[in-house]
Amino acid sequence: MKIKNKTINWFKGQILLEIKGFRKDRLINICKKNDVIIHNFTNSDDGYIFQLSSKDYKKILEYNEKIKTTLEVRDKYGLPYFFYKYRKRKIFILCFLLFIISIFIFSNYIWNISIEGNELYTKEELTKNIIDEYVPMGTNKKDIDCNELEKALREQYKNIAWISCQIKGTNLIVNIEETIPTDQSITMTEPCNITAYKDAIITDIVINNGTRVVNIGDEIKKNDVLITGVVNIYNEYEELIESSYTAAQGTVWGIVEYEYSDEFSMTTSDKTYTSNSKNTYSLNIGNNIIKLPFGKVNYNHYDVIAESNKVKLFNNLYLPIGITKNTFKEYNLSSVKLSKDEALEIANKRLVLYIDNLKKKGVSILENNVTISIENDKCIASGTIVAKEVIGIPSKIDITQEGEQQ
Repeated sequence: MKIKNKTINWFKGQILLEIKGFRKDRLINICKKNDVIIHNFTNSDDGYIFQLSSKDYKKILEYNEKIKTTLEVRDKYGLPYFFYKYRKRKIFILCFLLFIISIFIFSNYIWNISIEGNELYTKEELTKNIIDEYVPMGTNKKDIDCNELEKALREQYKNIAWISCQIKGTNLIVNIEETIPTDQSITMTEPCNITAYKDAIITDIVINNGTRVVNIGDEIKKNDVLITGVVNIYNEYEELIESSYTAAQGTVWGIVEYEYSDEFSMTTSDKTYTSNSKNTYSLNIGNNIIKLPFGKVNYNHYDVIAESNKVKLFNNLYLPIGITKNTFKEYNLSSVKLSKDEALEIANKRLVLYIDNLKKKGVSILENNVTISIENDKCIASGTIVAKEVIGIPSKIDITQEGEQQ
């Protein structure tokens, strides 16, 4: 809102004014009485300093004809004064106007996707999938249904408990919760149910609002309603009279199983990085990539680190222009044969890291049924991890018409 107001004030033109004199307070009172809008009001040595629009400045001049305080214009800024200053430079003004028009046109489209809260899935993986399957770069913001996008992503990514999508400026922000920590509560103000985001056996239920649908010990499936926000009213003949809707609130815990699978070859390639590296750059305009001619990369083996920077005017106002820097780091490969003990140690470290990451998210580990074995020159870890965690999340109730729920 502040950015919007500043932009509007800049287009209207603003004046920094100082008033002095014995009757300066009377002039300020007249301004307030006549809805003259002033900004950044401060005291000066002999009076007051504040900002106001060019239109309101003319009003003050009229009020001051009788009061006779001293008015001093400290500064003028904004689009009208910018044009006045460069009024003789027509080509410059024309280019500037085209730039402003372009900004307004581009602001109607999505030019960046921000991913927050991810751990199991990389930002690159999630961003690429959203662009390829749901929201291509340059999609009109009016054509994006955030609720539908959330549903689609929850269905596609089974290990994601909660997804929230919102549009700010030209930025689509996707916030992810891969599990629901026990000390964190996700609530909605609009009518909703509490539903399961994975299969589980119910262990505990705490209801703050709504009606219980399941009981402790029940086996439930993903998307089953646990606490409903639908309140049905029946008459004495048990006939439905009407239904009302509320935001269900509560916490539901359940026992869940994680399928764990990990394998790697006993013969691995060891990377030894050299001191050689090379940078290349490309210019991104919309969905087009223009490679800049900075020579070829002649390394046989290398890793590529890409760093993209998009042009943005404000925090979330991205433009369809950017630069990508690709860093190529050369390395030599050598073959390494792992011993059985070395392979088991690596597999155990990976498993412990996986379990530690679950614990950090508030998951309580009950059983570890993962076994590690060596088969056909491969180290294979597989099995299940039994855990207890919060499994209930809010799910919006779509009301198609009065008394009918979709």
